[in-house]
Amino acid sequence: MDTTTSYVEEIDILKPQQLARAIDVEVETNILEPVAHQYTSRNGGVTRFVLPAKAVLDAPNAALTFEIVNGEASGEGTDRRLAFPLMTGGTAMIRRITVRTGGQIISQVDEAALYNTVKSVFKSNAYKRNVLDVRHASSNSQKLKILQNQSGSAAIAGYTNGAGLVGYHQISNDDIDQQNTWGNSILTSAGPTVANAGVEVSHLFQKNKLLRDFDNRGLGPEITIRLGDIMPFFESNQLPLLAMAQTEIVCEWHAGPTAAARYDSINHAPVIVNNAALAGTTAGLNIGFAAPPTLQVDYIHYPEDEQMKIMNAVQGAGIRLNFSEVVTTFGVNPEKAAGDGTTAVTSNHILGMAGKEVKKIYVAKNYDKLSTQGQVERNNTQTGCQTHVNQYLWDNKSIQCPGEIYNFIVNNERMYGIDIANPSQAYNQLKQCEQIAHVLPAQFDTMDFDQNVLSLLNNTGEAGTVDNAAADSGFSQRILGGSMNVIGLNLDKYNEMGNAVGNGERIGSAPIEFRFTCNKTRNAGTPADENSAAVNLTFFIEHRRSLIIDKMGAQVSDQ
Repeated sequence: MDTTTSYVEEIDILKPQQLARAIDVEVETNILEPVAHQYTSRNGGVTRFVLPAKAVLDAPNAALTFEIVNGEASGEGTDRRLAFPLMTGGTAMIRRITVRTGGQIISQVDEAALYNTVKSVFKSNAYKRNVLDVRHASSNSQKLKILQNQSGSAAIAGYTNGAGLVGYHQISNDDIDQQNTWGNSILTSAGPTVANAGVEVSHLFQKNKLLRDFDNRGLGPEITIRLGDIMPFFESNQLPLLAMAQTEIVCEWHAGPTAAARYDSINHAPVIVNNAALAGTTAGLNIGFAAPPTLQVDYIHYPEDEQMKIMNAVQGAGIRLNFSEVVTTFGVNPEKAAGDGTTAVTSNHILGMAGKEVKKIYVAKNYDKLSTQGQVERNNTQTGCQTHVNQYLWDNKSIQCPGEIYNFIVNNERMYGIDIANPSQAYNQLKQCEQIAHVLPAQFDTMDFDQNVLSLLNNTGEAGTVDNAAADSGFSQRILGGSMNVIGLNLDKYNEMGNAVGNGERIGSAPIEFRFTCNKTRNAGTPADENSAAVNLTFFIEHRRSLIIDKMGAQVSDQ
């Protein structure tokens, strides 16, 4: 018997869109303290909030607020030495977030920081720069650099292009490369110097984004994260807490560096150093919370007749609230076998999801850095781009691998008659997930790390000579090149229908499969040219679920 239509779904006050009728409501704003909180930089930590069973929770706008400092005790840390990863900001702290009601898990997002970074592709550059950078202390702002003087060009200065010299516009990230206002060229000896930079060019973050030391806690950037931005469950519905058992929100936090860890030995962390070019053997990078985090929530008190509609529905047929759940799973494209040369390495990944209504799939890719071969090539680059260890992003990225080819198999059918090998086709598939994808040139497609393509991102000094190693050249290309090459698959029939039943693709008994190929190179004579390590794949699979609230309590259904 089909039970999918037996629940009440027409309670309009539980939908996030604007009501078509006028209702007088009272809004109660609470700042909730956690019932439990513990954190150490070595081991990470966990924070638990309990929501009182009253009114209706304005779920999309519930916000988590906290401040991170350098150091865990008085006298520890260096003031304004650390910042958060560029595109991720303070969300890099969150490892997993879970919502429970009556002890049952309703929704959970694993690898929340990376998931948030992947989903930020669909936010406009203006929104990221003007909203998310303020809330998260992230760094998404870009400027256009116009070269003022081209080395080796006597005729028309600034308009000779090529792999060795660039004379056209380049894009710079504001918090990687600071530039003169005249001609927008990188700072050199002809312009101002920054005493604590140690070099003539400045690669420093804005002070308002830098973490304070332990003794200056309370004065640093305060991170505010809308739960709806990192958890689809909160984005699509208001929660009738008055009709639910005790609801809990549990945040698990990423560990930070240990006090003894050197910056040049770190593979992943929720923080970065202000001006990584000078970090080197810097230690004392451990972090802590300035104070226990808080949860800002709004309770909406509706008139009694509206509340009775909710209670009557719960005591009767029950209420269905549809939402998107995210399943996180992992795969490995293995390292190249021994022997010099370039080889295409293929892997097949079983994603499962039988019986689920799948909506979208995202795949993020990062080179392994912990295996024997991964440690050999952890500092290797591709045309200067930090494809392995990226000191401003860490693993909050999805790197483009040379020679990528992929395909999905859904319900025993190949999604593409011919495997996707062209990055333009891959980008087109990604943007269909939410209509548009905002990435910089050469941030998604580098044409296998071709220098002419990468030179769209700032990589020169004042003279215009390409240099991906010098301290007085732009860093933007090294950090951003190929860093947001996310694979996306949209299985929704219509994006506008959101979480409506049947909008996604119902998976039969055959699991979803993903086939991935990329080129890997070994060169025993020049290990710095190798990129043969395994590639770690992180899959974020969005599927529709339903929260059923009835007189027996709350339960989650895939139907």
